[in-house]
Amino acid sequence: MAAVDTLTHREQGSAILAAGWSRPLLRFLAVFQSSWLIRILTLAVILTGWEVFGRRTSTVTFASVTRTWDALWEMTVSGDLWKAWRSDLAIMFTALAISAVAGIILGFVMGRYRSIDNTVEPVFVGVFMTPKIALLPIIALWLGFQFNAKVLIVILFSFFEVFFTVRDGIKVTNAEYVDVARSYSIPEGMMLTKIIAPATAPYIITGLRLGLLHGMVGVVLAGFFLEANGIGGLIANQTNEYRMHTTFAGMLTVMAVGVSINLGLRLLERWVTPWSTMEAT
Repeated sequence: MAAVDTLTHREQGSAILAAGWSRPLLRFLAVFQSSWLIRILTLAVILTGWEVFGRRTSTVTFASVTRTWDALWEMTVSGDLWKAWRSDLAIMFTALAISAVAGIILGFVMGRYRSIDNTVEPVFVGVFMTPKIALLPIIALWLGFQFNAKVLIVILFSFFEVFFTVRDGIKVTNAEYVDVARSYSIPEGMMLTKIIAPATAPYIITGLRLGLLHGMVGVVLAGFFLEANGIGGLIANQTNEYRMHTTFAGMLTVMAVGVSINLGLRLLERWVTPWSTMEAT
């Protein structure tokens, strides 16, 4: 009996000792698994590798983090970045407004009525699959090299993202909810406002987010090939002069604007459609 009691006490002691070691380990693993910590560590590794590689590479072809940061600060203080982004932001948001209105309306119509979708879809797919760069010379010939031409280019990049996302969302909604609503003889207007619109709201916001991000690609390319007065033109001009530190600084601002827009639209999605995030979790 005493041996059994001694063995039991030893097992209890081992369990306590194991728990004492495991608790700090579990805490460490819980902190390490935190998404923010992983992001910070990943960013630190990227910046360190960038700095090391930049110091060992010719400044004609590459720039270190420190030189890029210095260039970014100088361009911010001098106002060059604001001058470049001022026109591009106007172009981007004008194009996005047009793409959003047209994409949402056409997406609703073609997603709701299959006959119209089957008739018009080949045209939309054909234009969507056409390389946008191949259309730049034609757009420049028709509209010139300034504001209107750049707006059209950005629309080509952003419209289809909004349109196809909304249209596919309408189709999914039709399959899941509309048949049930029809079985209860719910009027078309009530079905649109109470069922289809709320159910497709996440798809609309996702389409807007994709349209904005792809629209930024259009803005940069328009600056490359048309009037070089935006951020794309700034990047192209600095690259042609082998000023890689200012080139990288301009590229960093593009990344920062894209990440900020994406984060803002994700927060908008959580606020407008909280049920979609609850279903995702």
